[in-house]
Amino acid sequence: MFSGTRSPGRDPRAAVQLGVPRGGGKVASLNHGRIKRIHAEFRGDEAVELEILEVMLRMGEVTRSRIDSDTRLVRLAFKALERMIADYSGKTGQRYPTYLMLSKHLDEREAPAQAEPSRVVSIQK
Repeated sequence: MFSGTRSPGRDPRAAVQLGVPRGGGKVASLNHGRIKRIHAEFRGDEAVELEILEVMLRMGEVTRSRIDSDTRLVRLAFKALERMIADYSGKTGQRYPTYLMLSKHLDEREAPAQAEPSRVVSIQK
C-alpha cells in the first residue's frame, strides 16, 4: 500500500512525497509551485486552424504527447500575448489593457489584410 506524506523539515506547500511504500523506500518529491490548469475546446474551423498551426510549428518534433504539445503551444501563445500587450501599452500608454481593448486592437490590425482587394479598372484610350 502507498501513502502520500509531507516531507519533514520542508515547506508543506512546496514538497510532497509520492508513492512511498509503507515502512520505507525511495522518496520522490515534487516542487512545482502554483499550478493553473487551462481547458479549452475548439470545434470546426478553429480546430482545423489549430491543427494547421501545430503542423506549421512542427510540434511533433519537440513533443511526445498531446498534453505536452498543448502546454508548449499555450506557452508560446502567452509569450506572443505578452509582447502584444507591451506593444499596445507602448502605443496607447494604457499599461493594463482589458480583454476588450486588446481584442479590438487585434481586430483593427487584421482589418487591412482582410479588406476587399481594390478593383482594377481598365480605361481604354
